[in-house]
Amino acid sequence: DDAECQQVWTLAADRERQTYAALKAQYIVDLSAQARNETDWKRMNPLSLDEDSPWHQYHKDQELRTTILQDVTRTFPDEPYFRQPRVQRLMADILFVYAKMHSNLQYRQGMHELLAPLLMAVDRDAVETGEFPAVLLDRKFVEHDAFALFERLMRMCMAWYQTPPIVSPSKARHSSAAHTPIIVQCQMLLDKLMAVDPELATHLQEMDIEPQLFGIRWYRLLFSREFSRLRDVFALWDMVLADSAAGTLRLVDWVGVVLLVANRRQLLHGDYEDNLTTLLHLPPLPRPSAETLEQTPALPNTPLSPKSATFPSIDTPVSGPKIPFAALTQPGTLPVQRLALQAAYLRGRQTKEAALIVARQYEMWEEETWDVIDDMDASMHAVYDELSESAASNDSGVPGPASAASVPISAPVHGRKMYTSSTLQQRRANGNTIYGMSTSPQSLPSSPPRMTGAPPSSEHLVRVASALSPGETLLSLGSATAQATGIAA
Repeated sequence: DDAECQQVWTLAADRERQTYAALKAQYIVDLSAQARNETDWKRMNPLSLDEDSPWHQYHKDQELRTTILQDVTRTFPDEPYFRQPRVQRLMADILFVYAKMHSNLQYRQGMHELLAPLLMAVDRDAVETGEFPAVLLDRKFVEHDAFALFERLMRMCMAWYQTPPIVSPSKARHSSAAHTPIIVQCQMLLDKLMAVDPELATHLQEMDIEPQLFGIRWYRLLFSREFSRLRDVFALWDMVLADSAAGTLRLVDWVGVVLLVANRRQLLHGDYEDNLTTLLHLPPLPRPSAETLEQTPALPNTPLSPKSATFPSIDTPVSGPKIPFAALTQPGTLPVQRLALQAAYLRGRQTKEAALIVARQYEMWEEETWDVIDDMDASMHAVYDELSESAASNDSGVPGPASAASVPISAPVHGRKMYTSSTLQQRRANGNTIYGMSTSPQSLPSSPPRMTGAPPSSEHLVRVASALSPGETLLSLGSATAQATGIAA
């Protein structure tokens, strides 16, 4: 009943909070307080090299804390929440306690990016103490609850952080390094891709693109680096964790497979360098319009009613309840939620036909995306020409010619697509480069160029921004407004 449920939850929360408080008291020690009550001053000498001295362990712990803080201060640099000293202190303490608790593993780079979303979620949900269920969200125990969640998540991810011994490249394939859990997991990703899309998997193998080159980051960070917004990370984690069973993240492999299938066309036609760039800097997931979603081919043999499903029931027989795959065609569904639903679908089917349908869905959504980008491409040429003529000047004060874009507006659609795709990738890799101009802050001139004519009016720039940014789609596909602003600057 409700009373019993409340009691179970309350007791569990109290137990986890007391456990963390005890661990923190054990591992984070105030030596100055100890020194005031210590009679053996030789033992408490801060300069003592004796291994039995508390200061010896203190100095070793400080090295660990320094390593942790270096990563903590770089956590999601665009998110103001993680720039707060309080948040950084909480993260450093949680990671330090976890590292001391697991001395065989200690701290590994990347753990801070698993903790960060958990801490933010707990902190922002926190309330003042009160009756159940507010007691589970007590603001006084944000640090304790975040540690409990992080420790549970690391139980499922710990093996992926085990590091292999350092060996020479010639012996790497024959050493135990090739059989560490993370390498085995990456190979399993390729095996699953081979089962549903042998053409793409074989192509990657023939190009010597090892799955660990991109898979290690995917697994260790649970794809948190592959999406630009934390909102997307939260949405994906919600579905991955909801689908976890028996202490395993069953959906993670198939999320990776869908990411590969989503970029299938580009990977099949790219060379080694292009494909590695694509896999290390994944393009944003497409955001199809409501009209395109209505025309999207449905996933066969699945119910169309979201009410007919519960999420963990993917492994039930075909006649049983299913995941609400109809959510794929609902405009309110986030791209990462579609990604997770497609991953669950592939895991349940694991056939070439299933992967082909998912690939067709992304091709349709991508075609609509390129139609939008083609319109943007033509508009950007016009904006570039106009702003360049008014901003670029030579020593004589005569306006200089605008730099020609590498592909004219009249180029074939395919040429413009390839050009735009490579531009977006180059912008990511080389400091927001577009049309041969860099919009990165460090590359802008210290003073604005001389203007030989009247600068563009604010109304004109607003008109340009409106033309280049029809909704969130363009912003997610390369920040056209920011690029236009950079060129205007």
